[in-house]
Amino acid sequence: MVEFVSAVLITLGVLVVLVVVVDTTLTTMSLRGGAGPLTSRLAETVWRAMCRLAGPGPGRHRLLGWAGTVVLLITFLTWVAGLWVGWFLVFSAEPESVLDQYGRPADGWSRLYYSGFSIFTLGVGDYTPGTTSAQVSTSLAVLTGLFLVTLGITYLLQVVSAVVDKRTVAGHIAALGDDPVDIVRRGWTPDGFSPMFTQHLTSLTPEVIRLGERHVAFPVLHYFHAHHRAEAAPVAMTVLDGAVLLLRHGVRPADRPDVGAVDPLARALRQLVRTLEGSFIPVPDVPLNPPSLDAVARSGVPVVDPQTYEQSVEDCRGQRCGLRGWCASDGWTEQDLSLAAD
Repeated sequence: MVEFVSAVLITLGVLVVLVVVVDTTLTTMSLRGGAGPLTSRLAETVWRAMCRLAGPGPGRHRLLGWAGTVVLLITFLTWVAGLWVGWFLVFSAEPESVLDQYGRPADGWSRLYYSGFSIFTLGVGDYTPGTTSAQVSTSLAVLTGLFLVTLGITYLLQVVSAVVDKRTVAGHIAALGDDPVDIVRRGWTPDGFSPMFTQHLTSLTPEVIRLGERHVAFPVLHYFHAHHRAEAAPVAMTVLDGAVLLLRHGVRPADRPDVGAVDPLARALRQLVRTLEGSFIPVPDVPLNPPSLDAVARSGVPVVDPQTYEQSVEDCRGQRCGLRGWCASDGWTEQDLSLAAD
């Protein structure tokens, strides 16, 4: 019976350690999209809980702004706790596996303490492994602890950088205008679209592509919600997509900006939405409302006829549905998107 209990404890402990190591590896080192299974479920649970807690009130976005930090903190603590519990089970399998300074078997709390200072490599020395298997286990505990702490800190620093990039690209788009019509209006001059405006569109293409790759490399980035609309990447992308829709299909062909600037940006936006659809966002059946062609015409920009524009909008339906799903999954309501759709 004792041998059976020992085998069960070792098996459970090793399984817990393996789950934590695999989940940590998939989350921090995999570039295939999505986090490890444990981290994915944990992050979704925390996000939903914070959305319910935030409610529809005026302070909703401020509270959701802490979601990414909370997800990161709980994820790291879960990894540490899992590793700690796993090695505690392993060291609890044999009475002689951990000895105190007088050579006596350690009690349960002392084994828990020994497991903790082993994975954090404190090396206090007041407790020592009492068997050969415990010595091997201690070495492996130190190795997994170093692995987790090193990857965790590195991942944290990279995520912070990715969040800054995410908000930077949103700020770049917000600087161009408040909504799609405003962006087109500001870029227009009596002689056509300004070269500086075209340069801005060109510079946004690599930023949009990089944002998609950042979401793949750091899935937790999806849960970093911006406090303000101007810093929110999902909202900014709906504004930019609406502006690109107008520039490619709403403005009269003879007056459109350089195709070499607009078309690559449109493809980058499609690539971003496809990337997110595969791992992060649900796609609703109803697309975003298209930006107003009449508002563009009133600003003095030559436009195509409404029927042609409507057909082009319908051809982009899937793209606009994906963007709507991204905004909804990031906590932005229809009211928040009203400026992006006007």
